[in-house]
Amino acid sequence: MLTKAALERLSEMRLNEAVALLEARLYPGAYYLGGYSAELALKACIARAFQPDTTPDRRFVEKIYTHDLRKLVELAGLEANRRARVAVDAVFAENWEYVEAWSENARYTETDEESARLLVEGLRDPNHRVFEWIRLHW
Repeated sequence: MLTKAALERLSEMRLNEAVALLEARLYPGAYYLGGYSAELALKACIARAFQPDTTPDRRFVEKIYTHDLRKLVELAGLEANRRARVAVDAVFAENWEYVEAWSENARYTETDEESARLLVEGLRDPNHRVFEWIRLHW
């Protein structure tokens, strides 16, 4: 079982690995790990909902075992916040679209440079980065 802190560390590691792969022109790996970093970061947000000395609702726990970033945003309670951010920040909205399009099935595909770059840079964009937005909610 992963702790919230472990999920946070792993998400940052996977993003750093995605950046290194992008720089090495290993685009499929960069794309996959970039999306995976977002998944882990969202799961870190969800982990804060669990209270010590309580038994979590089984249905909720089963729902978090997904790779669907849209569902994870909802489970983390961030959908209203995401919609509000998208409404006022068009660049963030575009970055989110690149990230949201990721699927765990990317591990089975040959991703092109543009797709990898848009995803990883969307996560890391200095002013409109998706990863930092997720991180604010850890």
